[in-house]
This record gives sequence, C-alpha cells and structure tokens, in this order.
Amino acid sequence: MKESIRDKTRDDLTFALNAASVESEMSERGRVEEKVENSWYQRSLGVIAISGGAIKWINILKKDRSDKSPPKWWVVMGIPDDGVVSSAGEIKIKTKRKKSFPLFGKVIGVTWKGKDGSTGLAKTLSDDLSTDEVAARVGNLEIKSHTKHFRGWTLTVDRRVNPTNKDWEAFQQIADYILASPR
Repeated sequence: MKESIRDKTRDDLTFALNAASVESEMSERGRVEEKVENSWYQRSLGVIAISGGAIKWINILKKDRSDKSPPKWWVVMGIPDDGVVSSAGEIKIKTKRKKSFPLFGKVIGVTWKGKDGSTGLAKTLSDDLSTDEVAARVGNLEIKSHTKHFRGWTLTVDRRVNPTNKDWEAFQQIADYILASPR
C-alpha cells in the first residue's frame, strides 16, 4: 500500500537518465547529500548516484501541496570540489529568463545574475548559447557554492526534469565551467 502512494519522481528521473545513456542508480536513503539545499519546508525524496562526469549525485526535493499551493519539486545536482573555500564568500548565481510577453510569453533569452565572487562565472555562462538553451527548455537554474554538509557546488533546477542527451551535455558543460572558474 505504502509503495503505491510513494512519490516516484526519483525513480522516473533515474529511468530517464539511464535512457539518455547516463549511468545512474538510486542510492540508499540517509546519505549526507540529502541535507544539501534542503530547507525546513522541503523533504528529500532521495539521492541518485551518477557515474562519470563532474556531476556525481542528484537529490530530489519536494514541497508537499497545501490548501493554497500545489506541490513543487527541485532537482539538485552535486558537483564535488575540494577547491571551494569558505573565506571567499558564498557564490550564488541564477538565471533570469527574458520572455516575449511578461508571465505568459515564450522564453527568448537567458542571463545569469548574482554574486559570482569575481570568478567571471556569470558572464561565462551568459555568453554560452548551450547553457541559455537548456535554461529556456528545463526551467530556472541556480548555482551555489557549499562548504558545510558538502564541499563543492550545486546546480539546481526549480522543477521536475527528465533530461535529454542534449540537456545532460549542457548540465555537464555548466559543471565544467564551474570547476574551471578561478577562485
């Protein structure tokens, strides 16, 4: 009974990743990565372990529905990096999508804004066409540096996503830009 009502978003994402030739498997519950980006109003659905590439794990977060709002999901991709230092300050940049008509229009462009700690990461990502295209297709993206529960970076999509090969290549390209950025 409990299995039939369980949220299967993590299962679906694992299946979609494997279909896109990304070697992935669902991890056991209780990993420390479940706490990364997890706020008091969210709960983790579990971690997906990724083999190969800079992105090593994915955590699915969910905010349950209430009487005034529908459920909401976040896909948090983890990019381990021992080079992240806490003295440089938190780096936090996210996409700002430009639409042809406010609220309802088609996404016509994307820029990256926020605190990039003089790494030039926001400009680098804004200049890359593939990162703009993936943000227009899958949703808003956010990059943060972390030094507490986990040393590295997170790339967060603000909704459920089932990435295609092209989307995954763009996510990996973003991760490569992050790891190559000066600190």
